[in-house]
Amino acid sequence: MLRILPVVVLVLAVGLAAVDAQGNWQWRSHGKPKWNVKIKSAMAVMLDGKLFGIGGNHLLYERVWTGSSWTWTDHGKPSYNIFNPTNFQEEPCVLADGKLFATTLQGDLYERHWTGSQWAFGSHSNPGTDIEGCSAVRGSTDMVFLRGFDGTLRERFWNGNAWAWRNHGRPAPGVDAFGTTSSYAISGPTTRVFVPGRNGHLYRFTLDAANQGSWQDLQAPPGKSVRKVHATASGGIFAITDDGDVCSWWFGTWTCYGKPDGKHVWDCSDPILIDNQHYPINRLFCVHTGSSQEVYQLSVYSSEGGWWVNRGKPSGTNTFVDRPIVMFSGPYSRVFVPANDGNLYELYPPGQP
Repeated sequence: MLRILPVVVLVLAVGLAAVDAQGNWQWRSHGKPKWNVKIKSAMAVMLDGKLFGIGGNHLLYERVWTGSSWTWTDHGKPSYNIFNPTNFQEEPCVLADGKLFATTLQGDLYERHWTGSQWAFGSHSNPGTDIEGCSAVRGSTDMVFLRGFDGTLRERFWNGNAWAWRNHGRPAPGVDAFGTTSSYAISGPTTRVFVPGRNGHLYRFTLDAANQGSWQDLQAPPGKSVRKVHATASGGIFAITDDGDVCSWWFGTWTCYGKPDGKHVWDCSDPILIDNQHYPINRLFCVHTGSSQEVYQLSVYSSEGGWWVNRGKPSGTNTFVDRPIVMFSGPYSRVFVPANDGNLYELYPPGQP
């Protein structure tokens, strides 16, 4: 079943959209880690005031608030040699404060963790196939989910004594997993992992506290193929389709929200829940394709209506190199996105310090 909502269909949602659009959001630059190093990945949020991303030189960098100012920290990369260069390649995934994971161009998984006195790297290698597209969740245990180059869903987990690998297979017979995973934990504890299949469907893998797992085919919006997925326990399940729409899956029903000003969406932030005690709103920040990209905000009210707001782009930039991410600072939300000039930019609403 599909609902297509290119415009808001509820009178209530129209009112919410008017309120939501108020205020002049602003941009500011966080610069580059070094004068000759550009940020080339989306930033992974560890805490308020602490983000991690990958530079064009394949090193790991941190942007951190010291309490009085922002600063860049160079975390480098694990020890390497000519046969094992360990070049980081994509957006890291954060497990908890003081622990994150990142994959390399060589198809391996590494962690960066705080020992209590210093930062250190740890190698997790790979499960016999190259891996990419990580998401991390702390559920019944610590888990990192990745897509294997062989089309399977792989899990790196802590068994109580050591780290180990699990192979959860393909989403369906003859269907390879495709792209980046997205995972979260719910009560139970139960872990849910979402991944697109090469057949254009969205698949959900559910893992219970007894480590019993099962796949479910969530299908795709009729006439469309799922290209990317971003899901959170509170923010909902959202997919970007092959024709540039953003759609949500809600209890067996797909709802699509059209394209912002007719522009094909390329990628979005993870969905967040804005709860103003009256109207819970699911929200994403997205970038579209083209040679002059802008950030658009999608707000969805109770899966019944959605509206787009153009938040523009930083002055002097034309395109972005990866998706936006959202960091909460108390009651405020900040949006961070890397641009083609190598700088990291922040988008923030009125009243935010």
